[in-house]
Amino acid sequence: MHSIRFRLNIIFLAIVTLFLATSGVISYWQTQQELENNMHLSAMALQKRLQTVLPGILWNFDSTQLGLVVEAEMQSADLALLLVYNNEEQVDGRANEHGKMTSVSKGVEPPNAQTFPIYYPANEVSKPMGKVVYVFSREKIAARLRQVVIAKIIEVVLLDLLLFMALSHSLQLVVIRPLGQLREALIHAADAKDFDFNDIKLAHHTKDEFADVADAVHSITHRLCDDLESRKAAELAMRLTRDLTESAYQQLNETKNNLVQAEKMASLGGLVAGVAHEVNTPVGVILTSASVLFEDTQAFKINLDAGAIKKSEVLNYSEMAIESSRLILANAERAAQLIQSFKQVAVDQTSEARRTFELGEYIDEVIMSLKPTLKRTAIRIETSCVEKINLDGYPGAISQIITNFLTNALAHAFIEGQEGLILLQATKLENNVTMRFEDNGMGIPSEHLNKIFDPFFTTKRGSGGSGLGLNVVFNLVTQTLGGTLVVNSEQGKGTCFTACFPLVAPPAKETTQA
Repeated sequence: MHSIRFRLNIIFLAIVTLFLATSGVISYWQTQQELENNMHLSAMALQKRLQTVLPGILWNFDSTQLGLVVEAEMQSADLALLLVYNNEEQVDGRANEHGKMTSVSKGVEPPNAQTFPIYYPANEVSKPMGKVVYVFSREKIAARLRQVVIAKIIEVVLLDLLLFMALSHSLQLVVIRPLGQLREALIHAADAKDFDFNDIKLAHHTKDEFADVADAVHSITHRLCDDLESRKAAELAMRLTRDLTESAYQQLNETKNNLVQAEKMASLGGLVAGVAHEVNTPVGVILTSASVLFEDTQAFKINLDAGAIKKSEVLNYSEMAIESSRLILANAERAAQLIQSFKQVAVDQTSEARRTFELGEYIDEVIMSLKPTLKRTAIRIETSCVEKINLDGYPGAISQIITNFLTNALAHAFIEGQEGLILLQATKLENNVTMRFEDNGMGIPSEHLNKIFDPFFTTKRGSGGSGLGLNVVFNLVTQTLGGTLVVNSEQGKGTCFTACFPLVAPPAKETTQA
């Protein structure tokens, strides 16, 4: 039968050892990740340096300079092998074996080797002119990890020994000795005929648990006082926990707002890139037409000044001038429309200004600014707003809602290359607007329907999804616009979102902008 001291020592030692072992595992993992990251950074730096230096050397077949570059790179203790190829032929190679650098003849590349191509700077899109094969030594990582393991083992052993000695001595003074004294006093009380229970006291007159056991009368009072103090401490702990929870909730809301703002800026950045790409085509046509018109006009003027102009040349010049002017005007109008739509939508998305606007025209502006995104897909979008609907509210919220609905449909409703149809319909009923966004995609699984508006819920976490798109839409509809949002979907038969909100949005002070 083991003593109390032995069992307490074993329990405490087991807890401390488990804690230190867990700490050691975490430290080992963190050290390993840090070393792996450092090796990755070294590899990226090596690639950047060699892709900058080697193209000129390989182009000029400068073997002397190539050898100096390879030898300089091999000074790194982490680099175990470096091979340089010009086209498919190895032109240089060095290996580092236990600190000794040796040349490597042509041979088979090791299975753990990494490779990156070398392009000539003026011809980066064509076939690479060569490649670099390299291997980083993992001996440094292994040695560092061994040091971490050995240091942690020594730490655990030393702490266990110190804890064992300290606990043994402390238990002897605090527990074992008072228990022996209390046992002798109780035996004396059991043998005595006239014994006052209040005379049961320990030799050192300490007021602790053993003295409370000895003093049966006062133990009840002490217990009630202890219960009261425990309740006060529990109440204080609850208040502290509540304060910590409120603080964590506030930080979570701040983080969520920051993520929402970042997502808005990201969507605006994609809008900028798409519109810039779309405007590039009419601007190019304008430039070409203007150049043709300028050159032909110069030639026409020269012939006119020389008095050698013919009627056929005048007719040809007139037809060319009319056609060039028509192309310039048509493409200038198209570019102006794109820029005007983008300008209004971009201003609305980056601000929370309130104004009066016509919903149908604004929807067309938003869809026009989003067409570059749709061009890369086989998805068609059709809008329907038969009657004029004048709104007094936040056009930025409408733009964000349409953008998020469209982005969500492109990401989740259709697979890449699939043809599909998206319908956007707006109708007015008395003092409210109903806006339906419907697609004929794959639909939403029933187990996800009650979660899609939750913050950070997404089925494409590893593909760039933040889980905030539909949550932002829900907050904009229900809070900023003061309406309601419902979804109907059946897997394989598409999805329909229906937003209903008043013609006049509630004041900003009554909403929480998401």
